[in-house]
Amino acid sequence: MKRKIILKTLCALLTTSIFSCATTNSFSKKGSLHGMVTDLRGEPVANYSIVNGRKKIVTATDDRGFFSLEIGNTGRKDFSGFKQNWESVKFDFSEVPVNRLYIIQIKNSNDLKNEFEEFLRQENYYQAEKTLSKCGGGAIKDSELALYKSLLAYKKGNFVEAKNLLALINESPEISDYKKLLESKIQETNSEKGEK
Repeated sequence: MKRKIILKTLCALLTTSIFSCATTNSFSKKGSLHGMVTDLRGEPVANYSIVNGRKKIVTATDDRGFFSLEIGNTGRKDFSGFKQNWESVKFDFSEVPVNRLYIIQIKNSNDLKNEFEEFLRQENYYQAEKTLSKCGGGAIKDSELALYKSLLAYKKGNFVEAKNLLALINESPEISDYKKLLESKIQETNSEKGEK
């Protein structure tokens, strides 16, 4: 009888310890990610939204630029961040340990515009296009973004595409002159093709 009681007690203790280890293991894969979003000068960026794959805001930075994000063992670990007049970024936390502070630096709209224009001057169209890809989420107004894309297409010699992108922009004297330039380039290109 005593042997049965001892065996039952041992079984109960063993089952409890196995269940406890399994539970602890599953919870250890969960945790909080803590980060800070700053500009290039280290100043905090407040109200910077972080969204999941379904475009649902899961957290945002506070007034000091800090954010906290709960990560589950089955949850996504890749997110996007955006705020109007700021660079849009992709966050991939799949390879980072939890409970550490991550500082992410982003560019404001003026930095992005200057970067794009400098790459255009250097005729580095690949980097210019990469800079434009960071301008989603309202970093640059849609009309300005369309103009920049049009200028990039023009520089690459895609005059028809450059003209089509201007459809998103309200007419102004500068845009009218640019459209006339594109029309003449398209006619020149068509003439050259016709001669060959």
